[in-house]
Amino acid sequence: MQYFHQRRTRAQVVLSGLGKTAVIYPSAFLVAVGEGMLGLGLIYFMREIYGAPPSLIGLLAGSGTLVYVLSCLFLRPLFDSIRPRFLMIGASAGMAISLVLLYLFRSIPLTFLFLALNKLSVSFFWPPAMGWLSQNIEGKVLNKTMSRFNLSWSLGLVASPALAGLLSERSPLLPILGTVLVCCCCLLLITGAALALPGIRKDTHREKQNNSEAQKPDQSTPLRFTAWIGLFTSFIVVGVIVTIFPLFAQDNLNISKSLVGNILSVRMFSRAVGFFVLGRLSFWHFKGQYQLVSLGVLVVLLSVMTQAQSVPLFALLITLLSLTNASGYANSLFHGIAGSTRRAGRMAIHESLLAGGYIVGSTTGGMLYQYFSFTATLFFCIGCGVTALLAQVILLVRFRRAASRIK
Repeated sequence: MQYFHQRRTRAQVVLSGLGKTAVIYPSAFLVAVGEGMLGLGLIYFMREIYGAPPSLIGLLAGSGTLVYVLSCLFLRPLFDSIRPRFLMIGASAGMAISLVLLYLFRSIPLTFLFLALNKLSVSFFWPPAMGWLSQNIEGKVLNKTMSRFNLSWSLGLVASPALAGLLSERSPLLPILGTVLVCCCCLLLITGAALALPGIRKDTHREKQNNSEAQKPDQSTPLRFTAWIGLFTSFIVVGVIVTIFPLFAQDNLNISKSLVGNILSVRMFSRAVGFFVLGRLSFWHFKGQYQLVSLGVLVVLLSVMTQAQSVPLFALLITLLSLTNASGYANSLFHGIAGSTRRAGRMAIHESLLAGGYIVGSTTGGMLYQYFSFTATLFFCIGCGVTALLAQVILLVRFRRAASRIK
């Protein structure tokens, strides 16, 4: 009996030492696995089950993401008033239920409807999780914490495209069922942690409550605006690579679904490496010139891709593009919440902008690919990149002039 009592005491000590990161990091990994499988799986599902053209596939991806954007923007009062763990539990359940309905009731209009419900559910997960995780930390600690968070969901997206490609070769329905399973695992994880971990049960964080108590002055950096421009632009490219490239690869490069999945997995591994490196370094903090470098490299890589004809070169360029995406994402995440007193709201803006870029890339890219070519789609991305680069330069010049006047 004494042995079992000692084991129980040790277990209680271990559990009491676990906090919100024990929930947020693994749940972010699981949700990312599900989203990655669903993203690539739906492309092949729409093409093989319904014979959908690229423009309709892009429209499906864009409309679902639009629901996510609107939900992030207009449901922000909920993020401020409900404890994050309850929002994340509801999100996991909603994601699973919506995909079960999509699997059971098959038609193009219902696919749009159930995907919209899925994205509505996803909006209850990411902004609350990021706001909760970043609460009351600044500087290098903030950077390291968010870097680990980025690494968690990035690792989920490393595995999921390859898995989706393999499952789609067997049946276009399997990635949907696999996503349901992952969402159920996430639901069990968060619910179990909320019930079993004392640190989670006692956590009373709410964004609204925290702001009313602290009343801290907002010390946000204006570099968030240039970072948001970079984020939006880089995710236009992501929308094209994730949604349109798999169709182009099958139509013109004659490669298998599993190879497409492997290329996208390598892309995500590269982005995870980028997050890890940026999380270890701080030279780019509050330095706008590095945002310009990131967008400049993105434009150069896209220009080279317009001339690419071989699978290895496309794979290399997509891998390098993911590093610029990691830079855009990390800059937006860090500069968006540094010094801010309403972090869940800032995370909603961050998620809305990246999703908005994804919408533009997937929908416009789908139409350009269907009616013109993949090269035309890339030139559209290059135009967006050059425009964003000029906008960043203008803003940075204004920020410097404003700072010199204050001095």
